[in-house]
Amino acid sequence: MAPKGGINVRVLTMDTELEFTILAKTTGKLLFDQVVQTTGLREIWYFGLQYTDSAGLESWLNLDKKVQDQKVKKEPTLQFKFRVRFYPENVADEIIQGSTLRLLFLQVKADILNETTYSPAEKSVLLASFATQAKYGNYETEVHEVGYLANDKILPEAVITGHKLSREEWENKISLFHAKHKGMTREDSMVEYLKIGQDLETYGISYYDISNKKGSELILGVDCLGINVYNQGDRLSPKINFPWSEINRISYKNNNFIVKLNDKKSPKFIGICRKQKMSKKIYELASGNHEMYMRRRRPDTLEVQQMKAQKRDEESARAKEKAELSKEIAARAKAEQMREEMEAKYKEMEKRMKQREAELEEANENIKRLEEQLRELREAKENLESQQDELKEMMQKLEEAKNLEAEERHKMEEEIKVKQEEIEEVRNIVEEKEKQARELQEEVELSKQKLEETTATFTTEIETQNGDASSVSSDEHDEHDEHDEHDEHD
Repeated sequence: MAPKGGINVRVLTMDTELEFTILAKTTGKLLFDQVVQTTGLREIWYFGLQYTDSAGLESWLNLDKKVQDQKVKKEPTLQFKFRVRFYPENVADEIIQGSTLRLLFLQVKADILNETTYSPAEKSVLLASFATQAKYGNYETEVHEVGYLANDKILPEAVITGHKLSREEWENKISLFHAKHKGMTREDSMVEYLKIGQDLETYGISYYDISNKKGSELILGVDCLGINVYNQGDRLSPKINFPWSEINRISYKNNNFIVKLNDKKSPKFIGICRKQKMSKKIYELASGNHEMYMRRRRPDTLEVQQMKAQKRDEESARAKEKAELSKEIAARAKAEQMREEMEAKYKEMEKRMKQREAELEEANENIKRLEEQLRELREAKENLESQQDELKEMMQKLEEAKNLEAEERHKMEEEIKVKQEEIEEVRNIVEEKEKQARELQEEVELSKQKLEETTATFTTEIETQNGDASSVSSDEHDEHDEHDEHDEHD
């Protein structure tokens, strides 16, 4: 409840809601000052208080008149919107405060999404990606999963319905651009958004229905660059353009809005307004835009110079912080990379160690096989010697048995022949065993050499790895000491 004689007022900004109680004698200027003091805005020249009048038309509060004397729609709580009234020409050059930037960004975004400002599909997608960066920060695959934009109004309805793409396909297009904005701050993202927005054909234009002396129905557009005249049904391509630099004077009389040009040979333009007192509203908006146009071309006031100096100091401090942060991130990334590389090397060494163990086991098996073959070779040689001894003994008996009967002698010769064949067979086995032993001996020597090389390489890698680990530890320690020194200095 408002105190006796008080009037309740609600003011909606683009990001908050404010409530005040004003007096019957409160002027528009006093209410406006209350709003900017509450919000902390200093670039107040862009803004105004908008209201719906008793006839249902959008109007701007006159700051010189009392609030209650103006035709604000009568309600228990008077409703106002704190909005940008005069749009900047070049956002990057003109906007100083972050709070001003945010309110302008939110308003231009709303104008685009509700189609007050026309934006084609390709620009709408790019704009949406900057808005997404401003809201969500850097795109991270593990964080921003499919559907992370599901609850956001991302594109003008006309863009969505005018193309045969699903919501998911539009979101995917925006996500691809969003990923490219990595490292961009919220403020930079809003500036990039507005740099695209300010180049749209209908950016910041207020339109009014008029007619000319011939009775032809036209549209009058007023913005930061001048006054445009359009044919009905076409708000993108003006048929007549009056830049502020070519306008000598603007005025209104009754329902006529009048534009006189610097070129005295050019006829004045007269727009006839359909609604009563609309010519005055057009005049007030056009005068304000013209004043802003002239202001931008005059030297900065002391207040603006101070604000810009403060902004430069803040940007310098942020740049320094960003550089230090980037340096720290790079150092941490390098350390993490080295850790990953060392981990990969350790895994490789583990693999090599298992391979070395397998080679060692194979070498041991070869040695066992060699020992077994050598044992078999010894046995075969011993068997050969035994057979040879038996043959020698049989040959001696044959020599001694010259006088034996022919049959017995033949029998002994047959036995000697068989024994010779056995000896030849054993000799072949011995030769084969010796060959196998030589081959296995060579294989053992090769395994031994390979094992020695692997061991030497493995030892070198371990020493190098330990050196790298010490280096990483030392770098992190130095970095920590450096930060400590900065803290002490601060």
